[in-house]
Amino acid sequence: MTRPAQRRLLIVACLLLVTFLVHARATGFGFCVFDDTHQIINNPTLQWKSAPSYFVKDVWQFPQPQYRNYFRPVFLLWLLINFKLFGLHPAFWHLTSIALHGVVVVMVFRLGLRLLGSELAAGAAALLFAVLPTHVESVVWLSGITEPLSAVFFIGAFLLYLRWRETHTLRSMLFCALLTLFAFFAKETAAALPFLIAIYEWLFPSVPAETLRARANTTVRASIPALGAAIIYAAMRINAMHHVAVINNPPLQVFITWPLLLWKYTAMMLWPVGLSLFYSTTLLKQPSLESFWLPLAFTAGSAILLVFAFTRNKLAAFLACWWLLPLVPALVGLWSFPEGDIMHDRYTYLSSVAFVLLLGWAISRVPRTGAQAFNLPVESVVLLLSIFGAWSALSAQQTLVWKNGLTLFSHAVQVAPTNVRARNLLANQFFKAGDAGRALAIYDATLRLDPNAWETNFATGITLLTTGQLPHAEFFLRRSCALDRTNPLGYLYLADALRAQNRISEAQAILQQGISQVDSQPELLRQKLSTIAN
Repeated sequence: MTRPAQRRLLIVACLLLVTFLVHARATGFGFCVFDDTHQIINNPTLQWKSAPSYFVKDVWQFPQPQYRNYFRPVFLLWLLINFKLFGLHPAFWHLTSIALHGVVVVMVFRLGLRLLGSELAAGAAALLFAVLPTHVESVVWLSGITEPLSAVFFIGAFLLYLRWRETHTLRSMLFCALLTLFAFFAKETAAALPFLIAIYEWLFPSVPAETLRARANTTVRASIPALGAAIIYAAMRINAMHHVAVINNPPLQVFITWPLLLWKYTAMMLWPVGLSLFYSTTLLKQPSLESFWLPLAFTAGSAILLVFAFTRNKLAAFLACWWLLPLVPALVGLWSFPEGDIMHDRYTYLSSVAFVLLLGWAISRVPRTGAQAFNLPVESVVLLLSIFGAWSALSAQQTLVWKNGLTLFSHAVQVAPTNVRARNLLANQFFKAGDAGRALAIYDATLRLDPNAWETNFATGITLLTTGQLPHAEFFLRRSCALDRTNPLGYLYLADALRAQNRISEAQAILQQGISQVDSQPELLRQKLSTIAN
């Protein structure tokens, strides 16, 4: 083995070790109460016989088939393989999640070598990617593995495209298409890949192109594998979901919120402190100076800089596009995201590849005095270690937040005290711990923030029903039915509250009303009705 190969192997080993050490505490955590319970612990589809259904149904085929917005068969296969290998032993699940993140770290190093042409820049980028605090959510939360899972195939496909530029072999194109399809099957963020390949090919033609038409032809030819994979995915998604997209939110509110989210995601990268599972950011009802006009000015300024970069520094322009395009699915998702659940750290995972590559490039270019440390410019080493130390400490601290549901949601409420969903989840944790009084106090305060929140009214009713406060439970459960007439859960538990008060005919009437109103799982109401009738 040559000396450069030995050096790169040592760099890879160090990157993997750092990745593990920073996130190692997660191996002592259990399954997270946020989605892990439904997608892993209580998921009856984690059987080999169910695997074919992953490609024709959505992620939430169980237990909430009304949420038909995510088609991710590779993610379900990942859960299935882990379940068959490790059962319900969370330590091993966490180990595989950390390992997968480590694989992405190594791929970022390889990508940096190809794009930046510098071991120092590539190594710095990969090291910082390994410890970036915004990645904790994707690494420590088992159900958040969609981000690293998609990134492995996404970066792999782009590297194969770069190889095709050198070899022009059919094999490289076919494998590029295959990995692109797998990236789509892990998460919708892969939609950015065909555009990134097209942009890179346009900026850096793989063959000489003297005219714009020739360059356009080259760009289209290079994009065909990824575009073909995108078309296959779109067809399979429509077949599984029976729709193109779910639209729940007003278009105007979605549009005017986009600049704010772009600003917040950029700020999150530059200053990754105060991170949380939930934030107070909500869809804007109307534009204001702080929440719309200033972010819009930032977005417009960024667009001008991007145009300038296309003329001055093509690689910087391409990486800026890599930063932006993977965020687009999260912005489009605003059409369907529930209130209080529109912004998450994990949405920046793939975009942060470009951020660390730019940062690694900048670190390798700092002014030098000639002094050396570890055979590297001392100025670059000091800057790199400073950022690395700060980010490692922040990531280790953020990892502890995910220790259990109580620490997770307590921290979320601390960061975002007005987020209704975070408050409800915290209250539910106290209820499960046997402290119904504390839970009801949080629900009461949350209802003062938003009296019309269905989830809060429903959860309050369930808590009161469980503690035997039947008249009060009936009030909140009736209110939940009025707030969302299409959800079967309100009718189910309202019938239980009425039945517990020996008001059988009213319980039957409520169930019959629900059967005519709900948009999913009416069989649950029919089953409850037959139970009461008998």
